Amino acid sequence: MCLESTDTILTQIESSESVPLCCCAYYLLRPRLLNWIAGGSDHTKLSLQTEQSVPSVPDEDNGRAIKLLVSGGAAGAISRTVTAPIDRLKFLMQVSSTSKLTLGQGLARMAAERSPKAYFRGNGTNVLKNVPETALKLTLNDRVKSLVLKDGHHMALWERLVIGGLSGGIAQALIYPLEVIQAHLATTSGAYTGIMDVVRQLVHRDGYRSLYRGITPCLLGIVPYAGVDITLFEVVKEKLVESHGGQAPGPHLLLLTGMTSSSIAQTMAYPLGLIRTRLAIDGQGGQPRMYTGMLDCLRRTWAKEGLMGFYKGWSMSLAKVAPAAGISWLIFEEGKVVLHCPDVHVH
Repeated sequence: MCLESTDTILTQIESSESVPLCCCAYYLLRPRLLNWIAGGSDHTKLSLQTEQSVPSVPDEDNGRAIKLLVSGGAAGAISRTVTAPIDRLKFLMQVSSTSKLTLGQGLARMAAERSPKAYFRGNGTNVLKNVPETALKLTLNDRVKSLVLKDGHHMALWERLVIGGLSGGIAQALIYPLEVIQAHLATTSGAYTGIMDVVRQLVHRDGYRSLYRGITPCLLGIVPYAGVDITLFEVVKEKLVESHGGQAPGPHLLLLTGMTSSSIAQTMAYPLGLIRTRLAIDGQGGQPRMYTGMLDCLRRTWAKEGLMGFYKGWSMSLAKVAPAAGISWLIFEEGKVVLHCPDVHVH
């Protein structure tokens, strides 16, 4: 595909950032939600059929990996678009190193751009990033668990954490340049015309290595985050199934479980996420670089802003991550049911 064609496609993605993807969730979840509201009869039947007829490790047939990728991709796209305005506000608060940017000031800054697109700036990149990231992370986690459990192996808690963490790390490493691009688009107004313009300017100024600036703290943060988030969600969901007599928990419980697991994981990993963001946009717009690397950024942040400096934007991040992760887990789990893709049951 020629560069012009690529530019056209990516420009269309950027220009449609404010188009809600919630309608996709409606068509995906409508039958399940209606059944739950009506009393959950079909929900219960499907859950019991799944428990009774599916072995601990589901067959590789019937395109299981494809179904997981589709469910994960839909979860990533819809959840991020719904929470895009909060995400941009989080970025603005994270990169404010001179003074504490308040919630009102951040909203005023976005409102000053006088366009609905201001609240979704960078969301095209966010969706482009989160679709493959969420799909790969959850699919890798499922596939590796299936391999581990094939010989009747009992999976310990630490193994769940390791598998979930590595799945998240691999997925993040593959799409990391999009993290950098999103950070630049979300923290500037008018500096770039779109995704490809960010790439051109960064590569022209600092070479291709600029697309991977901040990847070390990113991976150091995402591995424990993904491990804790996936493990907590799966363990709590299994307990809920047991407490409901083998029946699958309702959508409200899946949503709450996903929000809780991600909130705990996010709080643990947040300081490294902040360092990643600062390194990713360091030197933006041709300005002199403030940091020589991750350790220098850690040292300067501590010296200038103290412990609370590492949690700038944490409240907004949690306000975005909790509902986004809850929606993501809900859509992923319900998508698996719709596509007849049962869980891997851990012994």
